[in-house]
Amino acid sequence: MPVRVSRRALLGGGAALATPLVAGVSGCAGDESAQPRPKADVGVLLAAIADEERLIALYEKVAAAHQDLPAHFPAALNHHREHLAALRRHYVPGTGVTPTPVPTTAPPEPPADLGAARTALRQAEKSAAAARVADSGRVAPGVAQLMASIGACEAGHAARLGFA
Repeated sequence: MPVRVSRRALLGGGAALATPLVAGVSGCAGDESAQPRPKADVGVLLAAIADEERLIALYEKVAAAHQDLPAHFPAALNHHREHLAALRRHYVPGTGVTPTPVPTTAPPEPPADLGAARTALRQAEKSAAAARVADSGRVAPGVAQLMASIGACEAGHAARLGFA
């Protein structure tokens, strides 16, 4: 003969069994004072975002100060805007503890001479490329691929600025 279980008994028993599972999954079973820690990727992403913002600002200042720019200049600026968008897509605000903010410094005014302005851009690109290579060793593999790709692009910009 089949055993009959009332709905009330089933729901009550199910809730009793589920309570320890929910408590364990939600972290309630451990130390309540423990705060979630952000992954290392968060700080690296914020630093890369700040670098891209500075590069974009520097390119825009050079563009405003000099009308006789090389043909590849707008493409490089657009690449940096694309890099910034990609980095921002990987950063999820509100995940974990708020990391220490990266100090943002405005780029200096570009030199009046176009050659000197290009040299300043080239140096900024080389520094950014080196930073992204270093970043690629400090983050998860998926983010490392993004950092390496951005760094390679920035190295290419630096090379073009040296020849054009």
